[in-house]
Amino acid sequence: MRLSWMLAALALIACTSQTESSPQPLHHLQITGSVFRTSSGGAFAWRGISAFRLTEMVAGGRREEAAAFLDWAASRGLTVVRVLTMASHLFKLAPEEGVRALPELLEMAAARGLHVEIVALADTAALGLDIIDIGAHVKAVGAIAGRYPNALLEIANEPSHPTQARTIHDPRELRRLASLVPAPVPVSLGSAEENDAFAAGEYATFHFPRPHGSTGWGHVLALARGAALVTAWNKPVVSDEPIGAAPVAIAGRRDSDPDRFRAAALLSRLAGLGATFHYEQGLHAKIPTGQEARCFEAWNEAWTLLPSSLEQQGTFREAGRPGAAVASFDPKTAEAVFERQVGATAHVLVVNATSEPVVSWSAGWRRTSVKRLGGAWLLTGNRKAD
Repeated sequence: MRLSWMLAALALIACTSQTESSPQPLHHLQITGSVFRTSSGGAFAWRGISAFRLTEMVAGGRREEAAAFLDWAASRGLTVVRVLTMASHLFKLAPEEGVRALPELLEMAAARGLHVEIVALADTAALGLDIIDIGAHVKAVGAIAGRYPNALLEIANEPSHPTQARTIHDPRELRRLASLVPAPVPVSLGSAEENDAFAAGEYATFHFPRPHGSTGWGHVLALARGAALVTAWNKPVVSDEPIGAAPVAIAGRRDSDPDRFRAAALLSRLAGLGATFHYEQGLHAKIPTGQEARCFEAWNEAWTLLPSSLEQQGTFREAGRPGAAVASFDPKTAEAVFERQVGATAHVLVVNATSEPVVSWSAGWRRTSVKRLGGAWLLTGNRKAD
């Protein structure tokens, strides 16, 4: 594949775009510090889902399947779908086919109030792309994203992964590729867990480790690190591909416990992260069923259990740290305790507690509510008036 097909794709898109309907948002998402904001200035909640194959569905004439998935996502209150524009291993999607299908997918998502995180580069090693092909593809995808205000762009999926061409392993190359994208489009270079330099985009994506441990809650606990990343990088950070749901747990790769997915979403929100639900069927943009659906519904419940826009407010703390509302807890009754303080209120998540945890509140704080959520507990505390 050469530059010529990319130029032809751009020409085709330029001709056809005149008849395309306008997307719903007026402007791309803005970024203020660590917060995404809408064109009206309100905080934008990243409540995403993996839907890797949506572009391939549109490209392959399966528009109705793609529409059904987007309808379902919108009905569940989701705000972002994450899609690939090329692939070789999970399914076959040639870059030029991804470019041709992308405008229609963006229109379909916009009509349903959904944003699309477009992953420009995946499987570049297997696809045999060279530096000219890669640059042309990013430029083509960026030009389309620039015209659709519901678009965000991640340059590369897991840039350090062996499935990526060697040039993609270099953060400097990803910064060069990002410079090809029109300024209004929010850009992430790629997940930064292997190298902090990949966090140099306007927002950062991060694939948190998936430790299993003896209790199975390791991948949930790992998300607490996100609060430090948000502070250090002072930009939005999205937990874009945490451990995925599956019918049966696979240590270090998949989990099947709805309680842990609910707790993971709650902890992501407390840590100030954007959160994406990852699952086996999502690799092929299928609506979750069975145990994966139960895991999703538990994960999605986090947006009803905590106040809206909580991620953009207050301070994240671990129990026992200076200023924490929870001074200590009995480790025999829980594995860890985290909180986010907003004014005089502390929202507290107790992780891996099968019975009511024993918690000691700091001076001036008192518990005002408690809710059991399977293997986790959600407490609310208030600071007494002086």
